[in-house]
Amino acid sequence: MGAHSREGDVREGGPVLGADAPAGVRFVTVALGGFRGILADILWLRASDLQDEGRFFEVAQLADWITRLQPRYPEVWAYHAWNMAYNITAVLADPVDRWHWVRNGLRLLRDEGIPSNPHDPKLYWELGWMFYDKVGGKWDEATLFYRINWAREMGEVVGSIPGSPEMARRLKAVGLDPIRMKAVDEAYGPLDWRLPESHALYWGACGRPYQRPDSPWCSRLVWMGLVETLKGGALAFSPAQRVYQQGPRLDVAVKGIQRCASEGMNGDPLVRAVMVNFLREAALYLEAFGKRPEAEAALTELKRLPDYHDGEVALDEFIRRQIQAEIKGWDAASRQECVVRFLTRSESWRRLDGAPYAAGYERLARLYHEAWSQADKSAPAWDTLRAMARERSLLEMPDAAKTPPQSP
Repeated sequence: MGAHSREGDVREGGPVLGADAPAGVRFVTVALGGFRGILADILWLRASDLQDEGRFFEVAQLADWITRLQPRYPEVWAYHAWNMAYNITAVLADPVDRWHWVRNGLRLLRDEGIPSNPHDPKLYWELGWMFYDKVGGKWDEATLFYRINWAREMGEVVGSIPGSPEMARRLKAVGLDPIRMKAVDEAYGPLDWRLPESHALYWGACGRPYQRPDSPWCSRLVWMGLVETLKGGALAFSPAQRVYQQGPRLDVAVKGIQRCASEGMNGDPLVRAVMVNFLREAALYLEAFGKRPEAEAALTELKRLPDYHDGEVALDEFIRRQIQAEIKGWDAASRQECVVRFLTRSESWRRLDGAPYAAGYERLARLYHEAWSQADKSAPAWDTLRAMARERSLLEMPDAAKTPPQSP
């Protein structure tokens, strides 16, 4: 039987269970004592066989027991959450069913895994990565469904009166700490907490104090969240009007540039690689959206990093080279999709009375179209691509849609 080292903590010859560990986990940990390991090994072997057979639902049932038998092993929680959010959703067709299992994976890490292992950075990374890659990623065809449902849920949370008991209760229900949220907002935002990239950044920031110097994955996740926030951290959202439209957060870009100045030179190479990506994107988006001095600052900061190898070029030439390098390996269909996608966003924001966003996305589309036309004389004409974008925008957004946008 485990002994109590202090009120709220349980030890069993290993790390301390967090004081917030779920009651079921704490009970099993104490009640079974040394027999937990034997039973867990048997269940792991059975789960492995079921996994090989593709019987993911049965794996989930076994994994629920395994997490309670081995609550202090982060790999157990990570495996169980991954199985639900990735493996099970892969065999389901209905987005409603898929979202159910994605949320189960999120909740498992957030409500049980991290409270049971509050000082282990792996689980903070796993949870943040799930927000970044699964809820907000580009590879699951149900991603927009996930994003809309998460925005709706979080809209109810952050729509409460700030500082009220009701808001505190709702934040706690989704695993968010108001003090940590405030610190993240002050350092990087303010963020729109309806977006999954905000939560990727948040959980990376929460896990960063516990990461090892040779494994800075949580710091890397913070910067990955910043890149996505820079490109799409502003949100016009109205479920009733079928509006979910993202735009760049140029104020976040400026804050990120300032943080690069203080962190970049002495940062870990893995983290600095994402910083380089952030600064490249910041220079491009700030220039396209009419913030040239800030874009110049991003390029200046980029040139200070040891990872920069593009020489002493001016901003316009730097952006031209960057886009040319990006599209070099693309086929014609990919290049066309890129330009049409930017133009569609421009048209959509124009219909939402978001003129600054509309102009910025049109400028991005022109930059990519110019690079494409220089590389391939058979590239479609600008007016042809614009007509395609207008048609797509009409299909994606009804005429009645009117949602006041934030200013970039």
